[in-house]
Amino acid sequence: MVDFKNNYTFLQEGAKRQEEANKGIPDRVPVIAQMPEFARKELGLGTREFYSSPELIAAGTLEIMEKYGIDGPYLDFDVYNIEPEGLGMEVLWSDESLPDLNYAKPIIIDENDLQKIKIPDFDSAGRFLHVLNIYHQYEKLTGGILPPFRCSAPFTIAANIRGTSNLLIEIFEKPDFVRDLLDRITKKVLAPWLLRVKKEFPNLKEIGADDALGSLPIVSPDIMRDWVMPPVLKLRELVGPDVYVPNWVGEHYLPNPEVMLDMKKKVSPNIIRVQDPDVEKLGPGIFKEYANKHNINLCIGVGASFLDSATAIEVEERVRNYLHIGAPGGRFTLYLCALSAVTPPENVRAAVRAVREYGVY
Repeated sequence: MVDFKNNYTFLQEGAKRQEEANKGIPDRVPVIAQMPEFARKELGLGTREFYSSPELIAAGTLEIMEKYGIDGPYLDFDVYNIEPEGLGMEVLWSDESLPDLNYAKPIIIDENDLQKIKIPDFDSAGRFLHVLNIYHQYEKLTGGILPPFRCSAPFTIAANIRGTSNLLIEIFEKPDFVRDLLDRITKKVLAPWLLRVKKEFPNLKEIGADDALGSLPIVSPDIMRDWVMPPVLKLRELVGPDVYVPNWVGEHYLPNPEVMLDMKKKVSPNIIRVQDPDVEKLGPGIFKEYANKHNINLCIGVGASFLDSATAIEVEERVRNYLHIGAPGGRFTLYLCALSAVTPPENVRAAVRAVREYGVY
């Protein structure tokens, strides 16, 4: 068991670097990482023990960030479970991986179940209060630094509580039902939740609404435009422009990737985040050109499956290539996607080492 420190003010330097990168050219490219499972495994903790404890998630994440030289600020946990669990959906716990929703038992079956979508009691329902406590711990341990707040976006919540296949079919067969479902999720769950979060953390600067199930090839570009994006834009109206979607993927499926990049820019006007396999297949240049053209920040992610299976030399080569294209001119961040319980530690070290050698301005 790790003896955690009382503070992790090392992150002050990383947060400053990230802030400078968001505006222009820092001393070097900042590197962030999605890493709850990697941290849990490094700490030798069980799944329920880790994900049930705000103290372990916050301090444990910071401990492993410091150990491996991750700049941050970044924080992750089982984000996609929080809102559905708060609405009454069962969460299944495993000894081997993140807890997950019981998709065999969706809580929305038909129109009669829409009444279940109401403002939760954020102090007692599910783990809403647990999430607030994670961020309070993180803020305390870092001397006042807050990472982007994490929640699910409306479409992904709808897909999780109704079932992805059901939802996609009903877009065509029961469009009014799907529209009502998305509207209720946006107005009765997410907007009140995020307004509570902003009241709890008045210095919070970013709210990332994760939307993995709103990405290609799960949905088509038309569904993205007509069904996935509109509730996000409504949420931004209700909560504020600090809400954005960071993680739509799938540009490499399109003959013209700019179609998707244009949609991403509407829900994330200040930064475009892209990741493997899109970057691997299309090359980083197209994304750097788009970011320069629209004068926005670029974050390139090295893929999770690649980081799990590649050699350290291959990781260093890929990071070096992404830095070579992405770093010139600044406003660039490197992102290590979903470090897992089986990600080789030497691959994380290789990525960070490459950033420190080739990402210096």
